Amino acid sequence: MANGRKSAKFKSTVVLELLRGESAEELSRKYGITMAELSAWRDEFIENGTQGFKKNPDESKLAKAERRIGQLEMELDLVKKKNALFAKLRKG
Repeated sequence: MANGRKSAKFKSTVVLELLRGESAEELSRKYGITMAELSAWRDEFIENGTQGFKKNPDESKLAKAERRIGQLEMELDLVKKKNALFAKLRKG
C-alpha cells in the first residue's frame, strides 16, 4: 500500500500499532508512509476514532447538490438578465 489512497481499515491498523508502542520510524518504513501522514492519522484517530478516516457519503452528496444549485442559480440569473436586455431592446 505504498501508493494511492489508504483505506480506513489500513489507517486504523497502523495507528493502533503506533498507540500500542510500535516505533513511528519503524511503522513508517514498514508501511511506506511518511511520519507526517502517521502523525495526522494518529491525531484524527484520537479525535474521531475510526469514523474519522471514513468518507461521509451524505456530506459528499450534499456538497455536490449545493454546487449544482449554485450553477443553476447563476444560469437563471443570466437568463433573467438576457430577457431584461431583450425586453429593453424591443422597446427602444
